[in-house]
Amino acid sequence: MAFPTSGIAGTEFTSTTSGTTTDGENSKFKLGTSCLATDGSEWVYCQAGSTITQYMTVAIDENFQAVPITHALMTAGLEVGFAQIAFADNDLGWICTKGSNIQALLLINCGADVPLYTQATAGYLDDASVTSSVKLDGVVNVLTITASGASEILATWPRSATI
Repeated sequence: MAFPTSGIAGTEFTSTTSGTTTDGENSKFKLGTSCLATDGSEWVYCQAGSTITQYMTVAIDENFQAVPITHALMTAGLEVGFAQIAFADNDLGWICTKGSNIQALLLINCGADVPLYTQATAGYLDDASVTSSVKLDGVVNVLTITASGASEILATWPRSATI
């Protein structure tokens, strides 16, 4: 696991804080605060706009509200992130936006070293392009997987390819 290098006291990538509303109340840091880690990964402090399962790919809006990624959210040009821990609705915590040795939820039979696309299942990615899926530039699966679940990805500069 990566450790923060920013010097921001109290930064922990492995826990969340319970929030009460979607305006950042009870947050330890200002929403949108960014932090570099020892492994070169980049993280942003967000609030969950809904329940987020560990390793889901999320879309982050201009208010730093994160929700499981969908086709529609990516065509709106939102930022991409990867939740390395689970969030309850309104929880506050750190989401990885760039790096290696991070995990994402992928669908069955996903190949290695190929582009990844949004899928009908919110929060999941796959190497198959389906109707209205959106390619995420700068994101590849590291290893071939044969069952749905968490897999190591490389996210060099994740962005929607169809804005």
